[in-house]
Amino acid sequence: MASKQRGKTIYMDQWPELQVKPGENTLMPTQHQLRSAGHRTIGGTPIALETAIELRKIVYGSVIHSFSREWRKSTLAFQDIDGPYPFGIQTQLCNSRGLALCVQGYMLKRLCFDREYTSSLFSVSSLRPNSFERRKALIDGVCEMLWQAGEKRRCCVVLLEDDASFGPDYRYRFDNITERLHLFEFKKFEDVQFFVKRNLERFQAENGCGLIQILYSLVLSRTVQKIREDMGIGEDSKAKLLTDVEDLTISLLNLTITGRAVSHLHNGDLLYDLKGSLLPVPSKGVKERANVGFLFWDKGEDPDRRTEVGSMLKTPKTPIWLTKVNHMYGLLFSTNLDLISDWRIENRFPLSYYTGLVTQAQTACLNIETRIGRPRPKTSLGRRAEEKIPPLENCIMTKWYGANITWNGTQPFF
Repeated sequence: MASKQRGKTIYMDQWPELQVKPGENTLMPTQHQLRSAGHRTIGGTPIALETAIELRKIVYGSVIHSFSREWRKSTLAFQDIDGPYPFGIQTQLCNSRGLALCVQGYMLKRLCFDREYTSSLFSVSSLRPNSFERRKALIDGVCEMLWQAGEKRRCCVVLLEDDASFGPDYRYRFDNITERLHLFEFKKFEDVQFFVKRNLERFQAENGCGLIQILYSLVLSRTVQKIREDMGIGEDSKAKLLTDVEDLTISLLNLTITGRAVSHLHNGDLLYDLKGSLLPVPSKGVKERANVGFLFWDKGEDPDRRTEVGSMLKTPKTPIWLTKVNHMYGLLFSTNLDLISDWRIENRFPLSYYTGLVTQAQTACLNIETRIGRPRPKTSLGRRAEEKIPPLENCIMTKWYGANITWNGTQPFF
């Protein structure tokens, strides 16, 4: 049995009982024992009742209600490596896709722009990684998100164990997830990488609640108290990170993208409202450029009062954008880092669009033309056709106004 000691915590992998086969000198576990071996990691801190209550309240707003079956099934499982998206994470057709695609964005950041290795002597596309490359990129992406939420000084990773850490209590209703968590604290980024590498399968296992573990890890890395400070709420507030339909709130979107759970998408702190009146409390926004950006479009909004996304999110440090178009999440990205630093590249460039759904059978590659722009209709028929612009194009035009967009034969989404 191998052990690894870091600080006061010892991490061990559980091995099934060994069985000696007649006539052999090698000790090997049987296949049945391998399949039935339970998940158990020695070390960490079993979650306390008070922490579980705080987690349920800040995430779900209640200690009575809990995650739906769709959220529980959501994991970080990879797409088929021989398919069209070997770089991709599979997503469910539910609101957990927002969190999964944010992890995908940080994974792409690692694959495309933070590569410290090559798979062979020949140049290989960053979007065609081998098993080792994509696994390492996912590990590093998850660790970067958690480390960012902990202000790059500490973070917390939670793992789901077999048994509850505390007994029944009138203040708390069991959900078969939160009470089974074990918490692992880290103060060095290398230690987080080592730990997530050893336990990545726990986040990818079918019915292993992988995305819920990521969500709880983000919250505890930031801490519930700092999340409340980011959101500008008190302990008695009913504000939460998931909506009533289990969608990500703006606070949770900002937490996953920027590491701070602020409740607005604009830049910095606003002191005045649209009429110039002093706000009773400053409206907190995003204070620095994010590593992964965010673009938003909703056809149901009033054209004169649309949600404004600040330049800190529109112009991230890497050309990767999480998108939310008519309540559906996606990921826009480019492999050209100069796109966000050289205005000449923005005259004409391609963008790829990824959803993670099995229904997306082929890569959607869009060509964006900003130098000439979108042709202006001259007839009433042309103006009616302009009203039928695909919502994803409208979303892209919140960043590149008036851009002419072609889909290269792909059927427009939405």
